[in-house]
Amino acid sequence: MIRCMKGIVVAGVMAGASIAQAGFFADFESYSSGQRLQGVDGWKGWDNASSVAGLVSSSFAYESNRSLAVTGIEQSSTDAVHEFSGATSGVWTVSAMQYLASGQTGSTYFILMNTYRDHGNNNGGFWSTQLRFDLGAGKVFDDFRGGAVALLMNTWSEIRVDIDLTADTVKSYYNDQLISSGTWTRGGSSAKSLAAIDLYTGDRNVAYYDDIGVTSMADMNVARVPSQGPIATMALGGLCLLPRRRRVK
Repeated sequence: MIRCMKGIVVAGVMAGASIAQAGFFADFESYSSGQRLQGVDGWKGWDNASSVAGLVSSSFAYESNRSLAVTGIEQSSTDAVHEFSGATSGVWTVSAMQYLASGQTGSTYFILMNTYRDHGNNNGGFWSTQLRFDLGAGKVFDDFRGGAVALLMNTWSEIRVDIDLTADTVKSYYNDQLISSGTWTRGGSSAKSLAAIDLYTGDRNVAYYDDIGVTSMADMNVARVPSQGPIATMALGGLCLLPRRRRVK
């Protein structure tokens, strides 16, 4: 079923702002276990509803101690949104580490939107990428462009979406396996921009996310990193660190 109509240490944004400047990186280590990320560093629930905001968890972590739980078990559903601005041209990569435990059913979703408005998202063209992780089928599907690859359970797996806003193209990968490719926009109401990440489940399952990042090719090609400021923070935090300890409880 197509889900339509219905975090984080941020680089390039002052703490407390509602929209982060792209790019950013989130490892959730600065939050408390069980904390609901509503109005925190740009995170919120869909339509700004706190009841569906994401929960910080210490149950599983890719690095260090915490991750973001997108759960329909601890609450009826999760619909965690993070908006940002500044991605309106050029080449961008959105990446995240995801952990799915075996024995679950239903679907959980990783969604990228080209336009996002609280209480104003009734246009399907605002959705650009919708990856559906079907836990019963054991596959991840691109709901808009077709394509599927097998899920890996009980381990951390990388989601990566490469977007060329200038050329209007997108490619989605799971553990370096190509799921799908096509145009980023989906009709006349779509924008050549990356406006929000949306992590959703309405079923009784839980997906854990860690090390969520958004980077531009321009950032990756910078030969000299400034000694201070948000761009340096993003480059050092998201691009230049060596792998750290990976922990799974």
